[in-house]
Amino acid sequence: MKKITLFLFVIILFSNAHQGHAYSDKKPMEKLLMDYIDKMNALTQGTKKEDVLSLFDEKYNGNTVYVNLSGALVRKNYFKKDISGQLDDIIDDDNYKFKLTLEKIVFQTQKERAGTISAVINFESYIDKKIAEKGTMLMDLVAIRVNGGWKIAQNNMIRVSEAKDIGECICYVYGKGTTKFVTEVYYPSGLEYSQELGAFQVTTKDTKRIIKSNSNEYYWNKGTGKIAFKGVQIGKAADSRKALEVVLKHQYKESCVNIVFN
Repeated sequence: MKKITLFLFVIILFSNAHQGHAYSDKKPMEKLLMDYIDKMNALTQGTKKEDVLSLFDEKYNGNTVYVNLSGALVRKNYFKKDISGQLDDIIDDDNYKFKLTLEKIVFQTQKERAGTISAVINFESYIDKKIAEKGTMLMDLVAIRVNGGWKIAQNNMIRVSEAKDIGECICYVYGKGTTKFVTEVYYPSGLEYSQELGAFQVTTKDTKRIIKSNSNEYYWNKGTGKIAFKGVQIGKAADSRKALEVVLKHQYKESCVNIVFN
């Protein structure tokens, strides 16, 4: 009888130990994080929007603090419908690519019906094969158990931009009347923003109206308002200030996705 009791005890002990080991091997929070990274990376390579959205709970809420290249803070709150819109933007833009890479997991805890994981993730994004942004994210995920699976219920993220070659630009315009302008443009350049000053003049050459900047000349048609550079139309404007904006957008098209004029 003692042998049978001892035998049963060993079986139960082994069974419990095996179950505990199997549970720890699964690491549902770690798996959920990797599913998110893998599906986001494959979003433009066959993964559908619904595959990514399926990872999120219907009552999902997210908070992001973005530290841009100049050090300014941008705070945003997200719900599941916002995630859906962002995914549409990524899929619809053929020139935009990005990559997420897990650097390390710094903390994780698992309960029966909820779990958390904190990880450092490196990211790179590209526009027309140029680095739009490169940086690091500290991501804190909270997930809950739903119908036998795990869904992301909360995501708190700190995103720090460390380098970019193309992105948002700022331009200050100082005018003297409607024919002479000085510009001050700030544009992303690797690890920091660079500054560039420019001088523009609206004048006439061979009876044609031109906008002159250094050795560049932009022809501005008096009748139609069309602006052309080396025979190629780049825009249209009715007044000098708007014409200058068209010219600047053309000059900084390699560095600026958008220019905010002040």
